[in-house]
Amino acid sequence: MAHPRAALHRSIALETPEHVRLEYQLADLGSRAAALALDLAIIAATILLVGLVLRFTGLSGGAGAGFGVAVLYIVLFFATWGYFLCFEAVWDGRTPGKRALGLRVLHAGGEPLSFQGSVLRNLIRVVDLQPGLTGMAGAATILFNRRAQRLGDLVAGTIVVRDAGGGEMFGDDVEPTGRPMRPVLSPEQFELLAGYMARREGLQPEVRRRVAGSVWSALREPDEADPAASEADPDASLTQLHEAEAPRHAARRGGTSLQAAAMARERRQAWEAYTALVDKGRSRGLGALTEEEVRAFGRLYRGVTADLARARTYGASPGLLEAVGRWAGSGHNLLYRASGRAAVPLGRWIAREFPRAVRRHHRPALLAGLLLFGPMLASYSAVRDDPVRARAIMPPGMLARAENTARGDPDAAYLTVGAGEMPALSSAVVTNNVGVTFMAFAGGLLAGLGTVLILVFNGVVLGAAFGLYANNEVLGVILAFVFPHGVMELTAICLAGGAGLGLGSALLVPGRRTRREALRERGREFLSLVGGAVLLLLVAGLVEGFYSPSGLPAVAKFAFGSATAVLLAAWFGLAGRGSGESTGSARADVRAAPAP
Repeated sequence: MAHPRAALHRSIALETPEHVRLEYQLADLGSRAAALALDLAIIAATILLVGLVLRFTGLSGGAGAGFGVAVLYIVLFFATWGYFLCFEAVWDGRTPGKRALGLRVLHAGGEPLSFQGSVLRNLIRVVDLQPGLTGMAGAATILFNRRAQRLGDLVAGTIVVRDAGGGEMFGDDVEPTGRPMRPVLSPEQFELLAGYMARREGLQPEVRRRVAGSVWSALREPDEADPAASEADPDASLTQLHEAEAPRHAARRGGTSLQAAAMARERRQAWEAYTALVDKGRSRGLGALTEEEVRAFGRLYRGVTADLARARTYGASPGLLEAVGRWAGSGHNLLYRASGRAAVPLGRWIAREFPRAVRRHHRPALLAGLLLFGPMLASYSAVRDDPVRARAIMPPGMLARAENTARGDPDAAYLTVGAGEMPALSSAVVTNNVGVTFMAFAGGLLAGLGTVLILVFNGVVLGAAFGLYANNEVLGVILAFVFPHGVMELTAICLAGGAGLGLGSALLVPGRRTRREALRERGREFLSLVGGAVLLLLVAGLVEGFYSPSGLPAVAKFAFGSATAVLLAAWFGLAGRGSGESTGSARADVRAAPAP
């Protein structure tokens, strides 16, 4: 007969650095979709709450409107890009939705999710949600990938597993007494039942009811049904069935099961101490334990991993095996959990590692510049030759602004922004540009086509804007506005575009690696460029919001922009040069990259 448990869940076996084999059940599409729906509900409720707070505090209008709009932009940006990234990075691979459904993100090798892995898998989420935010791309990948990985998981090298957090460690390996009856369930069916009982305590009530119904349906056949079981409550029926079947299957397994039962009794006190330490360290990692507790945890963890190997040798019940394996996995996650600190301090990354990454990957960045500035020049020339073309490209507001700008005065205002509106302008610019940067990187997963489209589109729009102002004889006005921040912005877009093209090259020219391996390697390798692009955009957004629209003369703005160009050239060309540059590997650079 078919294995009932295999019909419900896919599983994966991972080997830890201690050469201990841990088995995990992979999260299926349904549970991941339910977790996503819960997270989206939390996001929507948070946005609504922030909107109500801004309205009732008077920050949605009047003198405080600029600050209120700035807060709203930041909240919307965090909801789009930061919610999943931050929760998974800080909360050990979980969001509130995943926690409620008993799911966790791990690296494919069994290591706890790193900050870098969280960044990669969540930047690619925008591709998984296509087409049209339906999520069909990610859903199809989960269904047909043997590890149930979506596209973001492939790039980050991660998997999503079922992990209720431990469950009951002291399972059903009790020494049978008397002469038990013949088992009603087959060994495969009992394994399914014992697996459910091992993790039922860690399931939320609604999830428990749903899973219990699925298990009960898989077990309840006309010739195998327990007459005492009640259909009204599958969980209670399964509990009653397990109490009756556990000693029967223990007796059938014979001596090896008795050895497992003896081991469970002997190790009970050590297991209790171990599970207490794991529970204590769940929230803040090993930092929550005292020095003495850390030493005790290390000793007990080694004991539990040895117990897991012994339990397999002794032929322990599936329930005990799954419980011990789950707690060994929880201890492994706690032991190898990232501390939250960057491998390299932020100052060192800015001064050395990021400039080195720019020099190392200058070719894809230059290609991205060609894809941006080439269409910009073509669009500028096309609008200059035929001014009507600008009306097909530019929005009405831009057309009216160009036509109403005073001619012959390069100091004329491109935008009239009051002091109260500057925070809103700055936050709008930063969140929009950082979002474009993220999409330019993620678009590389479409064999680079998404990145190319974003670069060409932005180049066409910028060229048309310059052509429009040139036709109205006010080109100097828009250049004076753009120049202070434009050098940093355009450089950041080229860097992010280069990162996206580098990611796309993994699909087109993976070299001697498989495309899966190339995606993981180049995703990590080019992430440093994305982090640097975000850093530049944060500075550029502040300049664009507060300096570019100021009443300073055009010559001061051109001088500011020229100074930033010189500083960027010196930074990228000279910073970080030394003996470490030639020997430093791409992987070392990636570990140094801070959060985008």
